[in-house]
Amino acid sequence: MRKMKLAIAMVLACMASPALAQSQTEVQGQNATPPNGPSRYTFNRVNDGFLRLDNASGQIAFCSPNSVSWACQAVPEDRAALEKEITRLQEEVTSLRNEVAVLREPPPRPRPPADLTPPSDKSAEAEKLREDIERARAAVEHAWRRLVDMIVNFQKDMMRKG
Repeated sequence: MRKMKLAIAMVLACMASPALAQSQTEVQGQNATPPNGPSRYTFNRVNDGFLRLDNASGQIAFCSPNSVSWACQAVPEDRAALEKEITRLQEEVTSLRNEVAVLREPPPRPRPPADLTPPSDKSAEAEKLREDIERARAAVEHAWRRLVDMIVNFQKDMMRKG
């Protein structure tokens, strides 16, 4: 019996809501929605009642049965969290726009290729290489002679002392 009363009350509330909303907008001097247009409120069933969405303002109310009748209470919004999320998304959009702008810029002009061809005068390079090799050979030969002289002098000193 109680469920039947609740169902009837809900049907009446659903039917009365658009009419009341329409009459209020006409009294306030605003354009009313056309008779065949979408209703102002949308209801969605939840555990202990209904959520009422105001299609005009976006406000949400929770409607539940009380001891006498149905009552709708506005659902509190966490405005600070919403503002924080909006700010974060705006910053992300800005950074993405900057990234897209950078990607759309034409790439820098390529540098002309370096001249990697070997010089045509190979005989001068070959001569320089021979001179370098000769200097290195002379330095090694000089170091070897000094080492041999040091060993010979060391052996002589040891023979004199011993």
